[in-house]
Amino acid sequence: MFAKLKIGIFLLLLLIASSVAYSQKANLKGTFLTRAVKVGEPVSYMLVMKHPADMEVRFPDSTFNYAPFEFIGKKYFPTITDSQGISTDSTIYELATFETDSLQYLLIPAYVFRGADTTLLRPALDSVLMKPLIVTMPDTLKIIANTNYSIVNQKLNYPYLLIGLGGVLVLAIILYIIFGGRIRKAYSLQRLKRNYERFISQFEKYLQNTLDNKTTEKSLSAWKFYLENLQEIPYTTFTSKEIEEKIQNKDLTLSLKNLDRAIYGNMIDEATKQSLSFLQQYAQNAYELKVEEVRNA
Repeated sequence: MFAKLKIGIFLLLLLIASSVAYSQKANLKGTFLTRAVKVGEPVSYMLVMKHPADMEVRFPDSTFNYAPFEFIGKKYFPTITDSQGISTDSTIYELATFETDSLQYLLIPAYVFRGADTTLLRPALDSVLMKPLIVTMPDTLKIIANTNYSIVNQKLNYPYLLIGLGGVLVLAIILYIIFGGRIRKAYSLQRLKRNYERFISQFEKYLQNTLDNKTTEKSLSAWKFYLENLQEIPYTTFTSKEIEEKIQNKDLTLSLKNLDRAIYGNMIDEATKQSLSFLQQYAQNAYELKVEEVRNA
């Protein structure tokens, strides 16, 4: 029995090493083509991936959440394969942001398909600088001269400052060693809750509106994106048929078929709203399972 256990552990480690080695063959880079833009001004982001020619790769489309940016459009380039069997895929995304933070960060992943398995590859996080808005001061503003004597503070006592900073650093390290696991777990749970509440708020707005094929499509896209980030399964690249093969849930399959009929056949009926309500409940169950997983980790 012990020998079988060792063989099982060896095969598992071999499988993990094979998967990691396969994903490392791909080189994914994402970068902004402009380093500074104004609020609302279009900015280009290039995603380039080098990979073996037999590797199936997909880039995100318009249904992907590019927050804090908004999707405007994208331009594909034909795949180029060199004599060594290495292919290069590239896409330029046209985006815009209306946030006012001085630095805006973005990371666009790629999906690698290997049989029934899917690997999510992420490039390094890149940022773009937001140009400040220039405010014109009124001509009536006058500068008032002040020639009064001002008291200048004495020089800073650097030895005491360094000792104090060192003490704070040591205390912080001790606290992190003792409570680091709890802090990370609490942060993960808070992030899960925040993402779920954001999804529910958006999804319920769609349900409250008059349903048509466009609203139904937006609801389905929001559901796919939330589940993709929660379970790390590329729902946004899957068709309803591919989701059926991956998940194998009869109620989910029926709901997706009803929604496809509403989206592509414009056949809106009571079954459409029931199917959307099922997707909302499915997302809630997935969220609760993830919360329990994090708590018990």
